[in-house]
Amino acid sequence: MPIKTKDGWKSKSQVKAQEKAWLKARATFIQKIGKDHLNDTYVITSRAKAIFKEIDSDGNGKIDQSELKAAFDKLGCCLKASEVLDMMAEADEDGDNHIDEQEFINLTKVEVENYKKRSMFCLVQ
Repeated sequence: MPIKTKDGWKSKSQVKAQEKAWLKARATFIQKIGKDHLNDTYVITSRAKAIFKEIDSDGNGKIDQSELKAAFDKLGCCLKASEVLDMMAEADEDGDNHIDEQEFINLTKVEVENYKKRSMFCLVQ
């Protein structure tokens, strides 16, 4: 059964694949932001901008698939090509096959919230 997402309708398997890819990378990503700052929107946004600039190795203002993969490889989180594609599909709001700075900031905020929800769930259990 299809699921309504911000990008339109997707299958459950597409949504699960995207979530699995980000789940694999989330811990590394959160470390880069800093766990002590996960409730501070200003810090999250400024760190997201700084991380974006690190990942955007060619300085064109957009992250492509190879830059995303290289960034996570550098952090010790080796992703498969299919996982990188799934992550790109999740973050790319305008469908241009790149992640611009605002899309990255939006993604960062979503990933921080996902991390906090999962952390609270683990504490409750």
